[in-house]
Amino acid sequence: MRAVVIAWLAMILAGCAASKGFDRGTLRDSLGQVTTDKDIQEVLALKPQLPAPFKLGVFLNSNRSNYKTRVWTDEEKNDLLTYGNRLKEAGVVSVIYLISEDTIPGHYGSGYVSTSNRDALKDLRLEAARYGADALLVITDVSSVDRYNNPAALLYLTIVGAYLVPGTQSDALVMMRSSLWDVRNGYLYATQDAEGIGKRIGPAFVTEDTDSVYAAKKMAIADLGRKLTDRLIQLNAQMP
Repeated sequence: MRAVVIAWLAMILAGCAASKGFDRGTLRDSLGQVTTDKDIQEVLALKPQLPAPFKLGVFLNSNRSNYKTRVWTDEEKNDLLTYGNRLKEAGVVSVIYLISEDTIPGHYGSGYVSTSNRDALKDLRLEAARYGADALLVITDVSSVDRYNNPAALLYLTIVGAYLVPGTQSDALVMMRSSLWDVRNGYLYATQDAEGIGKRIGPAFVTEDTDSVYAAKKMAIADLGRKLTDRLIQLNAQMP
């Protein structure tokens, strides 16, 4: 049994010896392309029509095919809504609704909806309308983890070292893309990208990738919240 454990640890050391980095291009593709309609003339005919202030529906759109944690925690939702309070104070938004994926018509059991899919976006707008929202904010997020060992991992060969020695590093990248749509006619008001990186170092048998993902997601939420809040306040000031 000891020989099996040692062999397994040797495989860990060999397979995780160096950082592989993140494939940002693949992650960006997972976020989806923001498009409104195949018919360009129809898109150009759309006009902004938001009231001031407006009611905002928010759909949290995790791409679970490329994600380490599949749900937004209550803490993460509250962190996001903190920035919504700033929008309320600025008179941009009056009410914010979090739209549940369970209420969306169709097949969206995976929780992920591509905004480039015209029918899927219409379904989201329909659900936002049921909530009484004037605008729909779709936030799509993906993550990637780079797990590797540092020189201290040589002590993993003692077996107990894999429980005690901080020889493993887990780096996580979370990328987010948001798009704001008019519920009534599908007009695209704004898009905003953000990202966060989280790092955790610890023993191989103790270090969890989800911890670094949570840390990265917290940073991404803060980055998106700041950028999007400033963007919407600026957009509101430009509206007639």
